[in-house]
Amino acid sequence: MLWSYKGCNYLIKFVISKNDCQSVLSKDTCESLKLIKRVYCLNVDNYSDLFHGVGKLPGKYKIILKDNVCPSVCPVRKIPLGIRDKLKSELEKMENMEIIRKVSHPTPWVNAIVLPAKKDGSVRVCLDPRPLNLAIRRAHYPLPTLTEIATKLHGAKYFSKLDARSGFWMVQLDDESADLCTFGTPFGRYQFLRLPYGISCASEVFHAKIRQILEDLDGVHSFIDDIIVHGCSKEEHDLRLKRLLDRARDVGIRFNRDKCEFCVEQVTYLGHTFSVRGMQIDFNKVRAIKDMPSPNDRSSLERFLGMTNYLSKFIPNYANIVSPLRHLLKRDIDWNWEYTHENIVLHLKDKLSNAPVLALYSASEPVLLTVDASARALGAALMQAGRPVEYASLTLTDTQSRYAQIEKEMLAIVFALERFHQYVYGRSDVVVETDHKPLESLFKKPLDSVPMRIQRMMLRIQCYDFIVVYKPGKYMFVADTLSRAALPELMHDRVSLEVDAQSCYLINHVQFSDSKMKTIRNMTNNDRECEMLINYTLNGWPRYKSDTDNLVRCHWSYRASFEYVDGVLFKDNLVFIPYALRKDMLDRVHEGHLGIDRCKRRARDVMFWNGMSRDVEHVVRSCTVCAAHAANPIREPMIPHDIPELPWRKVGSDIFVFQKKYFLILVDYFSNFIEVCPLTNMGTHAVITALKDQFARHGIPVELVTDNGPAYTSREFRKFCSTWCFTHITTSPYYAQANGLSERAVQTVKNIIKKSLESGSDYYLGLLNLRTTPRNGVSSPAQLLMGRRLNTRLPVHFDKLRPERNNISDYENILQNKARSKQHYDLHSRNLPPLKVGDKVFMTDGKPLKLSLIKTMDYQKRHVSKVYEFQTLK
Repeated sequence: MLWSYKGCNYLIKFVISKNDCQSVLSKDTCESLKLIKRVYCLNVDNYSDLFHGVGKLPGKYKIILKDNVCPSVCPVRKIPLGIRDKLKSELEKMENMEIIRKVSHPTPWVNAIVLPAKKDGSVRVCLDPRPLNLAIRRAHYPLPTLTEIATKLHGAKYFSKLDARSGFWMVQLDDESADLCTFGTPFGRYQFLRLPYGISCASEVFHAKIRQILEDLDGVHSFIDDIIVHGCSKEEHDLRLKRLLDRARDVGIRFNRDKCEFCVEQVTYLGHTFSVRGMQIDFNKVRAIKDMPSPNDRSSLERFLGMTNYLSKFIPNYANIVSPLRHLLKRDIDWNWEYTHENIVLHLKDKLSNAPVLALYSASEPVLLTVDASARALGAALMQAGRPVEYASLTLTDTQSRYAQIEKEMLAIVFALERFHQYVYGRSDVVVETDHKPLESLFKKPLDSVPMRIQRMMLRIQCYDFIVVYKPGKYMFVADTLSRAALPELMHDRVSLEVDAQSCYLINHVQFSDSKMKTIRNMTNNDRECEMLINYTLNGWPRYKSDTDNLVRCHWSYRASFEYVDGVLFKDNLVFIPYALRKDMLDRVHEGHLGIDRCKRRARDVMFWNGMSRDVEHVVRSCTVCAAHAANPIREPMIPHDIPELPWRKVGSDIFVFQKKYFLILVDYFSNFIEVCPLTNMGTHAVITALKDQFARHGIPVELVTDNGPAYTSREFRKFCSTWCFTHITTSPYYAQANGLSERAVQTVKNIIKKSLESGSDYYLGLLNLRTTPRNGVSSPAQLLMGRRLNTRLPVHFDKLRPERNNISDYENILQNKARSKQHYDLHSRNLPPLKVGDKVFMTDGKPLKLSLIKTMDYQKRHVSKVYEFQTLK
């Protein structure tokens, strides 16, 4: 029925009953007639389930890789025994939360992990996905601009701001993407089932999912993990907030209650303050400039003018404004700060805090963060297109002021990224400028090779995608000025607590007795090298290597790896050992008399000093016990004898015994022709008689090569060599291989004799056949020596027995055969360190091993003379 009420017409549906009852108006009718007003009162406590646990968004995300990417498999990093149980407990906890799962099937990617310490002493499992990030193809979802959001918030009176809790972990991964996020542990391989922190595409993927889920809700807007709700009235705001919370419950979103604001009339969002009066610049953006102390000396004035000069192109009539300030910097002018100067500084601060100097943030422009750390404060500025968007500065706590300089500079990066979170989170075009060059290379290292305290800070900012570039401090005008004129506000203690927890973790896992740690601390404080390293670590290294003290200049290349914790100096989590304790540490390393490589690995795993590996090697090589039980050293590459160009110019000789009979053997180095002479005894006279017989038949050689047997080293034999005019060469003692051709000839002749005796054949026929058999690509020994074939029991044409000149190719083939022999021999040899005069060496001549001193050295022939038990041996 059509009803009229207070001048307005309403179409109302009536229900007529036959029973006698009281007439009533329904709730909807009362609202239509405006007889009652609905009061929306939202109790957030009714949604307490949205503020606990980890959410789970619908659908699964697939990580897309670039084409032709080579998978990376990182080996399992060593985990200290003291934290293995903590790691296992954390893995089980994450597995129960369905964040990770154990995997047994092969996966092409295996990432490394780092384990920062929590405040309660447990560890946090973090992925180090740097190789994977290089392979990921990013989707680059567009982020809303400040202008778009500000337009939608216009006219709103009530606001709520919500922060997503563990946002990335809400995004589920498909099976293929989970395989990409596999990591290795001592307890097996695991893989993330949710999007892990540190993945380069994580922020934009999460933003796209949240925006898709909330896009149909009026008055609800999101920027990555920050969600804002607004309404023109409290009722409208509460209704919209209720719809958001209901949707969050339906789809599995969880919020961080500590970071949420509900039903406020003014809210800070994306660096600006929103209220019924519209959008205003957040005072905190310019507070670092507005509340900056005025200059009080020439240095502070120079820094202030350096910053204003950098931005002077945005300040009209700048030169005339600062002229009185520049006048104070003249050398012949006394410092006298007056009211006029103070007004100029206040005027410049006002200019720096407003347009056109101060720019509005633009989501389409790249972001530049310029950061700096002084002894007591941090400074940072967010820049776009050369103009500042926001300034920030903080005073360091007493604990933070004692950090090493590189740690302060790292802390400045953490401070800047977290302070400007709403601008840089989710962006991939963020550049951070620092005047501390070692930080630039430190960000390119794997996380586990970074010093512990810096590693903890890096993990705090792993969710940001940025690059660090070095810029000399003289060009860091804004950040340098802010860090030296910082606000008295102290940095949040939670950063110090996390870094200190990591420091305690580092020092507590040094497995040493309390008394020995006390000794290390005392020796560190009394060691000149340690004193210099601690000073440079805490106060900063010189800009140039040449300005570094000579004592510690050798540490320049890894200067960023030092940290000083609780009186102990560390280099990449390794204890730096003072000089006075190194001998004791070397003795400890060599306990058990392990070899050089094992001792080096053992030392490198826990401690460090420059030249440590060299010292370990010296200790092991000097150990008589190790040398006495060591295996013989590997053989060196062959040094073959020179091949003469003519037959019988170089002859090898040796004496052998067979069935109690003595024989002298001669072998020609050119032809390999073998002569065997029976001897009555092994004396010098019998040997000389046999040699004369052979020399009278074949001629006198130029060189005779023998071992050091008594028959060859007697005075009578030396006289024979002089009379017959040939050179006698003896080989190395106790090294029969040096006379290898003769040794091989002895073995061959012995085999012929043995086989002839067993078969009943003639030994001399066997020797004849040996002399007339061609070798590989070379004529027979008889042909090479005599220029003709010898007649044997085999049929042969008469012309074949005619004398002929040696084939020219024979000599070349002999050289080739020799080269092949050397190549085969050298497959199982290697070059050993060269010996020098004065070196201490161990030698044995079949007696117990004794220490010897090299007296002379023939490098070409590798002959060494040694003082051994007060006698010289060759």
